[in-house]
Amino acid sequence: MAVDESSPKSNDSGATGGMPGVADLLSLLGGASPLIAVGRVVETVTQVAGEIVKSIATLNDTMNELNRVAHRVNDLLDEIEGPIKEIVPTVQATVKQARGTLKKVDGVIGQVGTLPADVTKAVSTLGDLAGRLAPLTQFAEMAGGMFGMKSTPSS
Repeated sequence: MAVDESSPKSNDSGATGGMPGVADLLSLLGGASPLIAVGRVVETVTQVAGEIVKSIATLNDTMNELNRVAHRVNDLLDEIEGPIKEIVPTVQATVKQARGTLKKVDGVIGQVGTLPADVTKAVSTLGDLAGRLAPLTQFAEMAGGMFGMKSTPSS
C-alpha cells in the first residue's frame, strides 16, 4: 500500500505544531483551554487589585479629611483657650464672693425670721411687767401724797 506523505496523519507532530499529544490533551479537557482559565484568574486578580487600590485611595481621602477637621478643631481651641483662661479666675472669684454673700444674707434672714416672735414676746413681757408694777405705782402715789407731792392724773 502506498502512503501519501503529503497528507498529514492525526498523530503527526506537524499537525500540532511540533508537540505530540497537545491536541489529545486539549480534546480531553473538552475544548477548554487552560490558557483561558489562567486568563480568567489574571483578570480576577487584576480586578481585585484595582478594588484594593480604590479602597486605599478612599481611606487616604478619609484620613486627609479627618486631618483637616482636627486642624480646624485645634485652631478653634487655640482661639477660645486664651480668653477662657482669663475669664475662669474671675468667674471663680465671683462665685466665691457670691457664696459668702449668700451665707451672710442667710444669717440675716435667719435673725429677721425670728424677729416677729421676739417682738411679740417682748411686748407680752412689757405688758406683764406693767400689770405687776400697778400696785407699786399705787403705793408710790399714796406715799407721794403723804409727803405733799401732787400726783399727776394718769390718762
